[in-house]
Amino acid sequence: MLNKIKQENVATIAWRSVAVGIGICACLLTTGCWDAKEMQDRNFVLIAAIDDADIVKKSESEKHIAQTQTFVQKQGTKEYMLSLQILKLVKSESKGGGTQGEKTFVISDTGKPMFEMVRDMLGQSSKSIYFEHLSAIVISEAAVKKNGLRPILDFFRRDPEMRSRTKIFITPGEAKAIAQYNPPTGEPGGTYLNGLIRNHRKNVHVAGSKADIGYITQAMDNDADYTIPRLDYIDNLPKLGGLALFKHDTLMGYADEYITRGFKFMYGTEKSAVIPVKCSDDPEQEIVYELFQHDTKLTPHIEGDTIYFTLDVTMQGNLGESNCKTKHDMHDLAFLHSVEQEVAQEVAQNVRDTWKFQQQLGVDIPNVKARFKGYHPFEWKKIKDQWEDIYPTIPLIISVNVSIRGVGEHD
Repeated sequence: MLNKIKQENVATIAWRSVAVGIGICACLLTTGCWDAKEMQDRNFVLIAAIDDADIVKKSESEKHIAQTQTFVQKQGTKEYMLSLQILKLVKSESKGGGTQGEKTFVISDTGKPMFEMVRDMLGQSSKSIYFEHLSAIVISEAAVKKNGLRPILDFFRRDPEMRSRTKIFITPGEAKAIAQYNPPTGEPGGTYLNGLIRNHRKNVHVAGSKADIGYITQAMDNDADYTIPRLDYIDNLPKLGGLALFKHDTLMGYADEYITRGFKFMYGTEKSAVIPVKCSDDPEQEIVYELFQHDTKLTPHIEGDTIYFTLDVTMQGNLGESNCKTKHDMHDLAFLHSVEQEVAQEVAQNVRDTWKFQQQLGVDIPNVKARFKGYHPFEWKKIKDQWEDIYPTIPLIISVNVSIRGVGEHD
């Protein structure tokens, strides 16, 4: 009996030894990347800029399309110019305390399918082109108006190299010029654009919380209206502010900084805004409210045949600045309450103007249609065919509650 047990133990140990040996051999054979490619052997794209090829041909900066920026095709038209800002993976040198060299370079091509243009650019690049670090997609207004947004973004939405958090911008001017911009900070242009939009929580004029290709894709798939940040390029300087408003994949118009602020107040995405209001004793001077906590609730209601929405806004913040001529007691509760009322009225009017603006433009940015459908599914079935006519007439009742928690370090 003991001999039988010993024989079984020996067999078990032998099989385990064989299994371990096979595992070690497999690890040795599969260790490492057999198709490894070093970083310096890749061209990393930071910005993809899309322009209308016809507009670029007519511009002063591009009298003609260079032979390197196009290719011969027997059918179809060359509708777009795609420009890629590529990172230079070389050591920057500076002599005598001078500025460092440019961190990026730009190559361009014209065509219609984005994928075809990218592959044709390999005729201008000694290295493979990679999009894993794509920071921004900048699209000109002219390119969007040509065929809509969907055909432009299809390649970027479909290719597995793309990241869903890549930011999208719309520019009224030439997108290629933005890709060619070299920031004074010395950082690459794509990194610079990412930094601009990253500050959206502290800038009421910039809406960047839903500006990436992942959210835009979701909005398109759900047939919802959406916004994309507007990026101007004036006097060789980029300026981020305002929004481009889209219905499906059609550009309906632009929202200025005031309307953009209203959208952010409506969404509840603003976490560190400054809201100036007029001083009660001198309308020419202002006192500034600094917002640091913000909550909203948008609710649909039905009373008989009337549909309306209510928006409840709660804000908490501090007094950030006062230019009033009269020296007020900042700890006087009556004075603080009057400032709270002024801020509440300013916010309510801003949201009211924004609500009317989007109704007149025919876009539904807060997606009130989905909210109404979720709250009142049976009533929605009755009116869904008439929604396009009903939506512009729906009123919004706004309630804003503002509280001041602090008055600053010095009074």
